[in-house]
Amino acid sequence: MAKKISEQINYGDRPERMDPNLERKLASKENLYGTNPAFRKGPQDVQRLVSNRFGKVVDKLKEVTGIQDLSSQQIQGMLIKDMMRRVPGIMNIERAHKDELEELAKNASIEEAEIPENWVTIEPHLGEQVDISNFRFQPEPETDDEENDDEEKQKLQIPSFDIEDLTDEEVFELEKHKRNIINALIQGAAKKGHYVFQKPEVKAQLDRINPRLYNDYLAIMAINDFLYFSMEQMIEMMSQTGQGVAGKVELDNEDGEGEEGDGEGSESDTVIRAYGMIFPILCHEIIKGIEESKGRHGLPKEPGMRQKVLGAVDTLANEPMQLRIGPEIVEKIRFALPDEMFSETNKGLINWFHILLYQIPAEEFLEIIGDAISEDNSKVKKATKRFEEIMKEAMTLKQEYEDFKDESDDESDDESDDDLDDFLGSLGISRPK
Repeated sequence: MAKKISEQINYGDRPERMDPNLERKLASKENLYGTNPAFRKGPQDVQRLVSNRFGKVVDKLKEVTGIQDLSSQQIQGMLIKDMMRRVPGIMNIERAHKDELEELAKNASIEEAEIPENWVTIEPHLGEQVDISNFRFQPEPETDDEENDDEEKQKLQIPSFDIEDLTDEEVFELEKHKRNIINALIQGAAKKGHYVFQKPEVKAQLDRINPRLYNDYLAIMAINDFLYFSMEQMIEMMSQTGQGVAGKVELDNEDGEGEEGDGEGSESDTVIRAYGMIFPILCHEIIKGIEESKGRHGLPKEPGMRQKVLGAVDTLANEPMQLRIGPEIVEKIRFALPDEMFSETNKGLINWFHILLYQIPAEEFLEIIGDAISEDNSKVKKATKRFEEIMKEAMTLKQEYEDFKDESDDESDDESDDDLDDFLGSLGISRPK
């Protein structure tokens, strides 16, 4: 079995290896993405993406530490001690500059996410204890009338994309797979938050507070990334108990209620409350909240199905795998996107694109993502063509939004606000007040 696993995971010429327990998970159909229709080769695709990510994490840590062989347990133990040694000193510095760093985290994250002005309200909380009482650690049990026996569930096959008439259980399975992909995209995009401090304008402000911050952040985050691949038992324990969790984010109306966008003012304001033990983690949680505010557009519209999907998928136990694979899925999609998406004139367009992408029905959504992450160039080109269509729609929405903003100077505040609320409401977006 070990030989088969090693054949599917590409370590290149690096001596470092993932935790054997994680290797076994990646090789199994039981892992979070092992049977996802977007991963057409099953665990083989999962192994390919995760091992690609692992290689980048290893290279980053080597660059930061100067250690060219991280494979020994002695070296890894030394790195963990180094990380733990740095954290208390960082928190002491940050405590004296809490308000300034919270404001910096908010502004840097908004700039990184390129969201429209006043799209969300962000409440950052740095260095505060993370309350884990409302975490969902494991999937919620289904109600009695929804339960099937284990044998029936094992026999359930995801239908091919040309089947139109799906049972409720098949729809549920597809929606779960869709949500798992969206959660990976959320985590993958939010991963940038861990390294926002490297942006020159952010680093300059951090250096004014204390020049020590930058190097300590760099070491802590690079080591932390490595641990997600090398210390599976520890990561599993944290995800099952919440012990050691250093950040979280909460969104008002987090279950997605009111996201249908009836334009009648039923949507609640989008407020993101982010908590981070240290500055990079706070930035990660803020961006994760921003991404989640878009991700809710991918949830089923029917309230019962929406709650069922959230209860089954959005658990703390699923986050480690999303963090491992998410950045690679984000990168694959980025390479499949038209170059025009990233031109200066289209700054922020990616947010409108994401909303429209997430609103695509589960079957088609999974097919598009499957094309984008494929090793087959013809499939990637097919995804690019579909992305071009979505991008054009996104450009129209973005322009309409900007026109509303421009017209606000010519109307009373109330009239302008009502028009903007109607427009955003049609997309299921609520504007903070």
